[in-house]
Amino acid sequence: MAGLTIRPAGPGDHEALEGLFRATSMGSSIRLNIERDPDYFAGARVQADEPCVWAAFDESGRAVGMLSAGKRRVWLGGEREVRYLCDLRIHRDWQRSTLLARGFRLLKREIFAPGEWARTLVLEDNLQAIELLSSHRAGLPEYRPAGTYVTWLLPSQAVAADPSSAVRRATRADLGEMQRLYDDSARRRSFAPRLALADLGGPAWHHLAVEDFLVAEKAGRIAGMIGRWDQSAFQRLRIAGYSPVVSLLRPLWNAGTVVSGGVALPKPGDALPLRKATAVACENDDPAILRALLAGTLMDDDGKLLLVGMSAADPLAAALHGLRGRQDRGRHFLVGWEGGPPAWQEPFAFDVARI
Repeated sequence: MAGLTIRPAGPGDHEALEGLFRATSMGSSIRLNIERDPDYFAGARVQADEPCVWAAFDESGRAVGMLSAGKRRVWLGGEREVRYLCDLRIHRDWQRSTLLARGFRLLKREIFAPGEWARTLVLEDNLQAIELLSSHRAGLPEYRPAGTYVTWLLPSQAVAADPSSAVRRATRADLGEMQRLYDDSARRRSFAPRLALADLGGPAWHHLAVEDFLVAEKAGRIAGMIGRWDQSAFQRLRIAGYSPVVSLLRPLWNAGTVVSGGVALPKPGDALPLRKATAVACENDDPAILRALLAGTLMDDDGKLLLVGMSAADPLAAALHGLRGRQDRGRHFLVGWEGGPPAWQEPFAFDVARI
């Protein structure tokens, strides 16, 4: 570990952090790279109200490890701040070192309050990371399981929906009613982010406008909402490669729309054309309202996919049943060294656009 420096990262470290992102990927059968050009911290300000990014640099200034541990204001028996651990990256040259344990010990000493717990998500596909992080060895914190998170990657398609919900684009005149609807929904979900729609266009809503929201009206009131966030200006998912089996089967997969759910596997090097669902809320957690909003979103045949995510126990998940697309699962963990995690209950919330 001689010559290694672990310190808070700032805007001047963007190029080094981006180099680490390019050198690491997520997943095993489908390997994904996250790109955060032109400014890593634009995405960090979307992920957290108070970004807190630490990185390890070798003697040449190359970033060889990093972790974001920013704070979010969330609903959890009232408002409170909870850290979100994300963007954990270790360069392959250092993956057999003690860098991970050393970094966590430093974060415990420098930023975690006594008894403080954070939260994180790990893809179920990433078995090696789950095994390591949940081992609780070498000074690593405890990773306590806290539910299952499901994402749906949906192509354009016709969706049968209840015609009693009239779907239209939102306007600024709707923001007050939308905020009340979102807050009501968020209070029923552990860890739902405390969001201010009046700040649309600001750092927490980078490249998202009110016109990017659809609302569903019932009997003259707004009963549902969904934001459709194209984040390609500051964050992209790019296919880094496939396992040998997936590479072999990819042509058959792309030819078989029934098997693939209509989601083609791009060639390595291509970015996924994505919009991410954000600030989803429906009156009385009625999945029929969300189904109407999805029908309005997925009718756009512009080649973009819609990424939706929520707890497997969320009542709104019923709205996704029967839709064509790819489904993936992740493990939700609460992370800490001492004491117990905060009390919570299902459904928990994780805005897929802020992961």
